[in-house]
Amino acid sequence: MQIQNNQGFTLIEILVSITIFSVAVLGLAIGTVTLTRTNADSQLRASAINVAQARLEELKAMNPATLTALVATCTSVSSSGCNDNFSASGLTYNRRWWFAANSPVVGVNRIDVKVDWTDHGSRTLTFTAAVPQ
Repeated sequence: MQIQNNQGFTLIEILVSITIFSVAVLGLAIGTVTLTRTNADSQLRASAINVAQARLEELKAMNPATLTALVATCTSVSSSGCNDNFSASGLTYNRRWWFAANSPVVGVNRIDVKVDWTDHGSRTLTFTAAVPQ
């Protein structure tokens, strides 16, 4: 009588391989979610940078007298400077800017532009430029 040696996988071997495969797929899924969120955050941050940069360039292009008058008008309405809301990438960004004469040195004016937005948390970026008087 000859004993047959059936070769194949046992139930335990199959369960172990399914467990290893499941852990690997779960790791890939978590990586994909993280990558997607990081990509979305980068897009929103890039939009905020563009919004701030656009306002900063507009203000830098103004002559000092016009800029001073604009900031004086805004400051008389609100002590926190000028602000507006701007929509981009499906979000509304709150953009504020203010002006400091003779800062950081005499003969130079500083312009600060701050952009706030909320996605899955509160975000803020501040940009500063110096322009001659």
